[in-house]
Amino acid sequence: MLVPGLDVLPPGGARAAIHMVGESDFNEASFKGVFAFSDDSEVAIVKRFSIDGKQDQTDPIFAGKYKIRSNMAVAAFFDPNEDYQNSVMLLSGLPGNRVVLGLGTNIAMNENQKKASFGRYAAKGDEVDPIFFVMGASLNLDTDTMLTIDYAGNDFVVGLRHNFDETISLDFGFYTPDRIHDNSRYIVGANFGF
Repeated sequence: MLVPGLDVLPPGGARAAIHMVGESDFNEASFKGVFAFSDDSEVAIVKRFSIDGKQDQTDPIFAGKYKIRSNMAVAAFFDPNEDYQNSVMLLSGLPGNRVVLGLGTNIAMNENQKKASFGRYAAKGDEVDPIFFVMGASLNLDTDTMLTIDYAGNDFVVGLRHNFDETISLDFGFYTPDRIHDNSRYIVGANFGF
């Protein structure tokens, strides 16, 4: 749910997703679109927004992934929001996204950029670490349902993904409390293939 996988969609393939996150009520949501333009590369756009209006609205994030070989990929996240850094990472693991490990860096373009989509914060209000580690794993519970575990430097999510068919799947996840969020949060969403 958080960490890019090693797989790339077939050329011309596309997926869209919507997810909502919150504690007792959902207060944030995101739309994501992914398009593969070759055998080894895909691009994505992610738009996060506030449902309850308590957070500022953000500009879309642009991402790209290039599959170097079956067990290795590079990914980059370009965040145009004022106080967010860009991120690049090298991912490796077992094909099929059974286990994905990654090492990356956050790149600040100016001194005001203290946040990032990936990375660890020592405390609330601190600047994100420049080097980060990510981990993702999935385990099939049955032919249609997977248990997923994602760690993105600060966020840790345990979730379930149920595939109804090749085009539609539903997600449910649980974020543990972290250095920024004092309480656990939930995530629900759906993925659509085209």
